[in-house]
Amino acid sequence: MTEDRPIVPLYNRIYGDVVYWITFAACIISLVGPMFSVIWPDNNAMNPYFTFALVFEGMSGAEIWMALYGDWPWLHKIWWENFFTGDGFTMFGMVVGCTVAFWALIPTIPALAREKLWIYVLFSLFVMVMIAIAASGVFEMEMNS
Repeated sequence: MTEDRPIVPLYNRIYGDVVYWITFAACIISLVGPMFSVIWPDNNAMNPYFTFALVFEGMSGAEIWMALYGDWPWLHKIWWENFFTGDGFTMFGMVVGCTVAFWALIPTIPALAREKLWIYVLFSLFVMVMIAIAASGVFEMEMNS
């Protein structure tokens, strides 16, 4: 008995494949970066021992960030300026992983347009703008616990 499977639309396959592979790459990058930090603790934007000391002193996330870098990371400038350090490379992996939907929508939008699904094209563009704004660091949010 053969199983009849529905044909998955091309735009769904494109989106799913891109999300899968970019997420996989981001996980590998985020795994390798901390290994570099541990192997070469002096080749970091922030000294991990100093960072943990600030955490155990009870400082908030914003206070720790200001103590380490002196500025809020507008437009991801911290990892960009420190890309070849262990923590900068790890931050890059996290940025890629957190913005994976943005990158997956880039090749998906032409496939949606080819099928003349204009409402989905517009919605996808809206989602891309929202992801870009959220990931840009323009809005700062302080979490109180």
